[in-house]
Amino acid sequence: MNSPVIWLTACAFSLVLYQSVALEHGSAVFELLTSDCPTEPVNAEAVAAPSEPECSLLCTLSGECRLSERAPTSATPASSLSEASVIQNLSSNFVLWYNFKKSFKNFVNQSVYQAEPVNVTEQSPVDGVRLQGSSGSYVKVSTAEFSKYFAFGKQYSMFFQGKFSCNSVDKCISSFLDVNNPTNPTNLYIKSDGNIKARVQFASGTYISKTWTSGCARDSVERLMSFGINFGGTDFVFNAYYNGSMINSIDTSTSVVGGNFINVHNNLLIGSCMSAAIQPFDGWLQCWALLTGNLDAAQFDQLRSACSL
Repeated sequence: MNSPVIWLTACAFSLVLYQSVALEHGSAVFELLTSDCPTEPVNAEAVAAPSEPECSLLCTLSGECRLSERAPTSATPASSLSEASVIQNLSSNFVLWYNFKKSFKNFVNQSVYQAEPVNVTEQSPVDGVRLQGSSGSYVKVSTAEFSKYFAFGKQYSMFFQGKFSCNSVDKCISSFLDVNNPTNPTNLYIKSDGNIKARVQFASGTYISKTWTSGCARDSVERLMSFGINFGGTDFVFNAYYNGSMINSIDTSTSVVGGNFINVHNNLLIGSCMSAAIQPFDGWLQCWALLTGNLDAAQFDQLRSACSL
């Protein structure tokens, strides 16, 4: 196609507003998620016109726009699913889904649980948000009454993707905690040996933790990593998800501590465990999710694919 004008077939469309992925430039992004496009010619880059296009209209606040089309494949493997499709496929499970390459909104329901950046100064549409452990940067979400998702007997899944190094220190991924009493949280972190550890705190005082071997290289090279864990109701599931594969547990412990844990899940901190023993996250934060029920490897693959778009 030589003309810079694309003619598209008639249909209704839905428009979703995404917040800027660049805090410094203050731009906004509008994305047309459906394959429904206008009948009038649109000034855009010349692209091949598929028979049933998926249309994407990208605009900045300056008024510059670009319309592109992509032909969906006949099958829908995880690698080809759009973020919207993944959210729809897992809609009955999703509680929170953050894609920090796009915004701080909860894409499951953008009207609730919006994340608040704390001391975050850098954001990229490719890498996400940069958290500097030394400056105390993290992302905070008010999650009052979230203890219902972590009650004994309830199943849940967590997913994380980011670019960071496993450089011989315990490094926090996320924590649910009472900011007034943060000593016994529900958290997820990378250990100094590169393994992954999760801990859940129940209101009764009982807590359960499990460690999985990840093979994360113990050096200062930042690598893209994604992992997911399942809690089966009474214990963490033996296998966890790591970069497209399932990894095994190497340690489990259960104990009881005294105290009041009614508010332990009232705040979600992504990148901070408020602990002297676990360092704040230092690297690029891309995606974080909480879902009810347990996911299999293929479903974790969908989350990984959606975060990598």
